[in-house]
Amino acid sequence: MYIPRPAKLLFTVDNGWERFLEKYGDSFPEWTKLVVERTLACGTGAMGIRRYCCSSASCTHSRWLCQSCKSRGCSACGMKATEQWIARQQHILPDCDWQHITFTMPHHLWPFFNSNWPLLNRLFSCATRPMLRFSRKIGVEIGLFVALHTYGRRLNQHPHIHLSVTRGGLCLKQAVWRTLFFKKNRVEQIWRISVIRLLRRHYDTLDMSAAGHEHIRDFMEWNRFLEVQYQRCWKVHMAKKTQGAHRNTKYIGRYLKRPPVSASRLRHYSGGAVVHHYYDHRTQQYRRQELSQEEMLRRYISHIPDRHFKMVRYYGFLSNRKRSGLLAQVYAALGREEKNSPEKPGYASLMKRFTGVDPYECILCGSRLRFTGAEAGTTPSQLLAIREQKIIRKRRLYQQ
Repeated sequence: MYIPRPAKLLFTVDNGWERFLEKYGDSFPEWTKLVVERTLACGTGAMGIRRYCCSSASCTHSRWLCQSCKSRGCSACGMKATEQWIARQQHILPDCDWQHITFTMPHHLWPFFNSNWPLLNRLFSCATRPMLRFSRKIGVEIGLFVALHTYGRRLNQHPHIHLSVTRGGLCLKQAVWRTLFFKKNRVEQIWRISVIRLLRRHYDTLDMSAAGHEHIRDFMEWNRFLEVQYQRCWKVHMAKKTQGAHRNTKYIGRYLKRPPVSASRLRHYSGGAVVHHYYDHRTQQYRRQELSQEEMLRRYISHIPDRHFKMVRYYGFLSNRKRSGLLAQVYAALGREEKNSPEKPGYASLMKRFTGVDPYECILCGSRLRFTGAEAGTTPSQLLAIREQKIIRKRRLYQQ
């Protein structure tokens, strides 16, 4: 069954991806290029094929289904991964009061986190430190899940943290649920101090020229620069508390496992500039920006996370180390029954939900299709090697 993937048009129209690799291929990591190759091969025979035949003895109908790439750069696979993640959270997260907090920083600090995944990895601890420090001091174990977003509404580099925390926790001494309240001023102060200390400690690993701050030549000037940024406005938005975490998971899931550009915006792309509409919070109006294909590709792939990088983390009684022992106590303290593990929504259930079509139903007799065989596809490294050889041949032809 064919599933449209309009995001591929950005890479394939006018050989945009090959021209981009030819000019800037050396400036991007190998993993990013492999993810793009998997995305372009998604839903085609290059990823492998599975064959299904009708289970009825009198029917000869067969169907071939192409494998998906399951990468974060693919809009179709990202939608499936998002639905599966949201379904899994409904089993893990307890039904209590939750609060959503957004941590941002001055735009002067954004360039230092641009594709710097080791530094972005430490932002999680900076955001969770205020809540965890306060709760541990009073002997309460809270639950948090934190997500990193690297882009803003203009698809630019805008690293910020989305955090959802329980408005209470499990008292470790008495095994009862205790309500908590987090002060915004204190949370903002600790977040600000933690980020400044993080940048101060990693001065030796930062590339000042790439970040556009060539004037910073030594550690003393770096400290003066950070002191100025510390005095600026740091926006920490604390939303109103909500009953249950379903709304928070739906909001975070929209950006967590999908590319920065939705497939619907690229459905009619046929080359040239890409018109992008976004909502500006400052003017509270919708704005329009035009980006060239090259610039759009650069912004698209710059937000692909590094290999094995976890975009969402869990802390407190939701952490993997404590979840098995404390989660049952949390449900008991809240007076609620522990939820059963939900069935992971797969390919067939998602297709039924969004298209109303069962992909494993025979279109001729209505019987079930059964798996009969599969063909292996081409690995992403092989696809990338083929594309690079094609670029080398083009260069040789131009030189001749």
